[in-house]
Amino acid sequence: MAREDLRVDVSRALGWPIRLGSASFGILFFLLPVYAKRLGASALQIGGLFSVFGLVLVLIRPLVGWALDRYGRKGFLIAAFLFYVAAMGLFAAGGAGLTILYLARLVQGLGASLFWISAYTMATDGVVEEQRGRAVGRVDGASAQGSLYGAAFGFSFLLWAGLETGWRLLFVVYGGLLLIATWLAWRRVPETYPPPELRPAEPGSPLSRLSRLMGLVFVTTLSSTLISAILLIFLQDRFTRDLTLLSLAFIPAAIVQSYLPARTGRLSDRFGRMPLIAAGFASSGLVSLLLPYVPSLLWLTALWAVQAVGLVVAAPAQKALVADLTGSDARGRGYGLYVVAADLGITIGPLIGGWLYDSAGQAAPFLINGLVLLGSAALVPLVFGRRPVPRPAS
Repeated sequence: MAREDLRVDVSRALGWPIRLGSASFGILFFLLPVYAKRLGASALQIGGLFSVFGLVLVLIRPLVGWALDRYGRKGFLIAAFLFYVAAMGLFAAGGAGLTILYLARLVQGLGASLFWISAYTMATDGVVEEQRGRAVGRVDGASAQGSLYGAAFGFSFLLWAGLETGWRLLFVVYGGLLLIATWLAWRRVPETYPPPELRPAEPGSPLSRLSRLMGLVFVTTLSSTLISAILLIFLQDRFTRDLTLLSLAFIPAAIVQSYLPARTGRLSDRFGRMPLIAAGFASSGLVSLLLPYVPSLLWLTALWAVQAVGLVVAAPAQKALVADLTGSDARGRGYGLYVVAADLGITIGPLIGGWLYDSAGQAAPFLINGLVLLGSAALVPLVFGRRPVPRPAS
């Protein structure tokens, strides 16, 4: 079996553990601000729930990338799932107060610190350059599918059980799914190791090779997360407090994020990373400028789907570029540096977004995000130049 075929099998083996392990992601993004507000949290405190998660990532992930290159990958993936199990237990106890929610986010951050670097590194180990976009796209797609299915189940369950009782039971179920994911990862996902590189990496340390990409990722992640903590609050203030209607508005975008990443990753393998990154930023930025002024929830739903297309066009290309720029013996560190740049944005962005929403008006976070993404799209060809298109697979 060819080396690239073996790696595709590894990315497929990651599929079900990642799907089951991601089941809580969507509903947490959606309901955590709502539930925290019900507990009496301000917009700034809600932003803090997102920022404490990002702070843990910033502190832990650089060490994880180094350890992956030194000790292997699989053990860190399994440890990530176990941290997630502990976080689900704390979320189940979240009705005890805001402090427990902060602790749950901290433990969840420990799991995420291990999870994404391990998954991306394992998916791209030994994959030739023209297969990497598809490999990371499969990881992103599996996670988005798990998030979609988990949210669909979660909202249905909450409609039956109610938010107060249903919240506790729901996270017990998610914890059980994570235990299954842990077992599948242990039994079915093979260990991967840094193989001999098929093409030498660019000269210099991983930090020097990735510095421009890290700067771009930090800026665009910070701008995008300006709206992450206040999005649900904005929708409730602007349209409706009916959680059923609001959850339905997310479905088209969630479907896009679930089933397009592997395909758009393949496009970056074929046409190059830079055009896909620039196009994704530009389309997402235009949508963000329009979001505060849409007249109805139906229009908002359509625009979210368009923005989701832009995100899944840009993301696999960026993540595949990390593997392109780093050698096989530094791939863990490469992904560690990449996600740390994103983590810094995740840590700062929600706090700024909550402050802007409270002090400068509802539209301010959306407008700033749109302008930053459009500016970033224009800078991509200037900052990175024209990188060669990956060679066709033979």
